[in-house]
Formats: sequence, structure tokens, C-alpha cells
Amino acid sequence: MNLYVASCPCPKKASKRRKKRSRHRTKRLGVKFLAQTYFFYAISDGEKREYTHEDQIPGYGIQSIPSPKMISYRQVFVNGVLQPRTLYHIREGALTLTSEDVPEKGVPIIVQSVRIYR
Repeated sequence: MNLYVASCPCPKKASKRRKKRSRHRTKRLGVKFLAQTYFFYAISDGEKREYTHEDQIPGYGIQSIPSPKMISYRQVFVNGVLQPRTLYHIREGALTLTSEDVPEKGVPIIVQSVRIYR
């Protein structure tokens, strides 16, 4: 992944020679970042609040809930709806839903974790 940054020379006084409007240009910095994604898929049973590796759906490849210390950002979806951070707690290998109610039976739960590094 290459990082691109828009540069804005935007001089205070426009040059008399230049009648065209200056355009913002994109400069390539040459800094490369790598990203690694982790997914965890589970189906709610209508009773549980905590989901671990034992609850994962087989057939979706390698799934895990990595340690929060090594993750850059994370998203949790319940029934396809992005959940605010106040409604869940994550530790390595486990997702705990802290909302007042539990998801209905058969509702999909997805955890997407992304680690960005050089």
C-alpha cells in the first residue's frame, strides 16, 4: 500500500505570469505500509453474551480475535450493523457484548480487525 498526500503550494500572491488557477497536486511519499486483516464469524444463539473461537462458523478459513494490543483498529457488526465501542469488549480470543439485550437467535456476528505496520 502506498501513501499519497495532497500538497497545496497555494502562494499568498498569485503570479502575474500564471493566469491559470493552480491545481492541487498529489506527491508520492514513497512510504509503504503493510496491513493484515483478521476476521471472526459467529451466529448468535439468542442467549450468550461472550463468543470465543469455539463459536466460530467453520468454512470461512482461518479466523481469530487477536489481542487488542497488536491491532490498529477494529469493527464489530451484529446483524450487519456496525456497533459502537461502548457495546462490546474484546480480549484475545473473545468478544463480550455489553449491551442490555443479547442478539436474537440466528443473527450473524462479525469482528474485523486490521493491523497496520511498516
